Amino acid sequence: MLTMVHNNPARVGNGMLRVDRKFHVGMQNYAAHVQTPLTTIHPEMAPGQPIMDPIEVSCSELSYRVITLKTDAKWRLLPSESLRLREEISRSSLIYGSGLGSSKIARELGVPYILILEYDLQTKMVSETSEIKGIRRNLRRARCVWHHVTENIPEIRRAHSLHCNGYPIYDATRRYNANSLLYFDSRMLTDMIISPEDLARRLRTRTERPFRMLFSGRYERMKGTADAVRVAVECIRRGLNIEMDFYGQGNLRDEMINLAARSSRPGCIRIHDPVPYTELIKICKSFDLFVCCHIQSDPSCTYLESFGAGLPIVGYANRMWRRLSEASGAGFASPIGQPERVADDIERLLSAPDLMSTMSEKARGFAARHCFELEAQKRIDALNIALS
Repeated sequence: MLTMVHNNPARVGNGMLRVDRKFHVGMQNYAAHVQTPLTTIHPEMAPGQPIMDPIEVSCSELSYRVITLKTDAKWRLLPSESLRLREEISRSSLIYGSGLGSSKIARELGVPYILILEYDLQTKMVSETSEIKGIRRNLRRARCVWHHVTENIPEIRRAHSLHCNGYPIYDATRRYNANSLLYFDSRMLTDMIISPEDLARRLRTRTERPFRMLFSGRYERMKGTADAVRVAVECIRRGLNIEMDFYGQGNLRDEMINLAARSSRPGCIRIHDPVPYTELIKICKSFDLFVCCHIQSDPSCTYLESFGAGLPIVGYANRMWRRLSEASGAGFASPIGQPERVADDIERLLSAPDLMSTMSEKARGFAARHCFELEAQKRIDALNIALS
């Protein structure tokens, strides 16, 4: 039996499973192609807990078995539930993932495990301390380093293999475990990717209207949303015929609105609430460019999902985007904290229609080569090898 242990919350009740849509689609695909029965284990979803794209499906229609375990307010398993998890792991041939402390139990029981990794140490420290100052920040960073050395590295070394989401964690962990797979996580299914005809039509009409720029995601410091507004303000200051729309939510919203109001054409910078994912995918296809001033080097789904709409990306050279921009040829990476350099790249694209078209086509092509189905199949193939 293959057991996947996730931190994705789920709820089972009245014969129905409530879970993230992307997760369910993925698990249906895994269950159809792995060579052993599949069980997934989740923390139990709290009443009213929001998830990004929920779906409810009948448990009788599932091709995989679902177990939910109760946790406390800090997402730690209750003692009785830890015993249940241990029992499930003891009956498994392979553990996939490390949610709920499962890899430690697997090591104790001698059950092989494959880790799914996303954040390297540097990204983790930035994430843990971004809103903390002074002594508390230094203590939190020290705790991250200590946990990495004493827990993460031994866990990585003893794993059967690693599945690494994005370049930073892939580069950081290969020294400890050479059996590593690089993949790119996103929700971009093949049929969501902009068609070549629609992309060509958009590129033909680009000069007949303002250049449309986009940001979607959390309005938080690590996502660089205030700097993305500054990029748009700088483009307008230079007299570039641009518009920019933001879709999301977060604690920087008021600051973003105030920054946009300082522009000589404030109506060209619009701050929106979030929209459902399927609607956002459609909206993205009407834009020309994604502005991504992420400070954090996390493997955001934003990259592949923007590419799927045929959008080149200009933004900050965090470790993820710097590597991805080189691999895809679908955008520019500028020094972090310098929005005027991002505006330089936008001005360059506006003055070079052929380059804009080439990068748009490369964005679409990269998304097609790394769509949800193909990335999932890479991981399924690796799991079947491990199970054999």
